[in-house]
Amino acid sequence: MQEHKRLKFMARDMKISAAEHCYRTLSRKIIGLELKPNEPISEHAMADLLGVSRTPVREALSRLSAEGLVDLRSRAGVVVSPIRIHAVQTAQFVREQLELAVVTEAAQHSNRRILLSIRQSIEEQELAILEDNSELFFECDEQMHALFCTLAGRDGVWSFISDAKKHMDRVRRLSLQAGQLDQLVQDHQNVLKAVTSHDPARAREVMQLHLRRVMLDLSELSRRFSSYFERPLENAPVE
Repeated sequence: MQEHKRLKFMARDMKISAAEHCYRTLSRKIIGLELKPNEPISEHAMADLLGVSRTPVREALSRLSAEGLVDLRSRAGVVVSPIRIHAVQTAQFVREQLELAVVTEAAQHSNRRILLSIRQSIEEQELAILEDNSELFFECDEQMHALFCTLAGRDGVWSFISDAKKHMDRVRRLSLQAGQLDQLVQDHQNVLKAVTSHDPARAREVMQLHLRRVMLDLSELSRRFSSYFERPLENAPVE
């Protein structure tokens, strides 16, 4: 049965290795909070679920450990890392620097097709709110930010942003569960308006305000989801 699963995996996706497949799947589950902070991860169970041997799972876990998304504990084995405030702050800092540079350049460009796609993405976010679908909202939010990179002629920057913000994304997921999505949509509309008006300074201003909202919510989120965080926010420096 296990060999049959491995063959199915190979037929399904020959373009990436088994280890890469495991890494992407586990990373997605951790960042999406399907695997919750401090939750144990069984190599055997995960290998069975993904239809691979334990070796690629072990390789994926080693990579995730290097990124700080899982902890290798002698007694508990492998567990999903708790949300660490410093890692979130670092991720937010890197993302902000890159996205402010991107939106500044985006405001100096004009491409009707891309601008229309951004507007459509915002409309889909509004639909996601009406449907109470936080997962759809997250996906549309990601798409919109990536499109600003495209508009700026900096497509490749989005991959750097995506890698940098993994720890921040877990907090973003919690923030979406807590609500206030209408304010995020208003932020997106304000950014788009500034970009469309070719006002780089205003675009930077509203984008910075938008990106820092999740940091303003950290105190409340750390209390509401206290079991997800490594330590109380009050004991951590705020940048």
